[in-house]
Amino acid sequence: MFVRNCKIKTDQVLREGKSKRKKRRGGRAGDPAAASEGESKGQSYHPVCCEVCSTEVGVLDEDEVYHFFNVIPSNS
Repeated sequence: MFVRNCKIKTDQVLREGKSKRKKRRGGRAGDPAAASEGESKGQSYHPVCCEVCSTEVGVLDEDEVYHFFNVIPSNS
């Protein structure tokens, strides 16, 4: 499978598991070691954008696998 009309933003890194959700009850919210542990476990991704309109259309993971979302294949 080949990818066309896309550019990878290698200067930006997205990390899995760095969400800004509410803290769970009973969790270790005040423990800084727990926070750094959660950040290091997630996978990192590079954003993939449309070459024509620069809309973010997916991500590229560490294994160089593309993950597209809400995209229709075309030949433009």
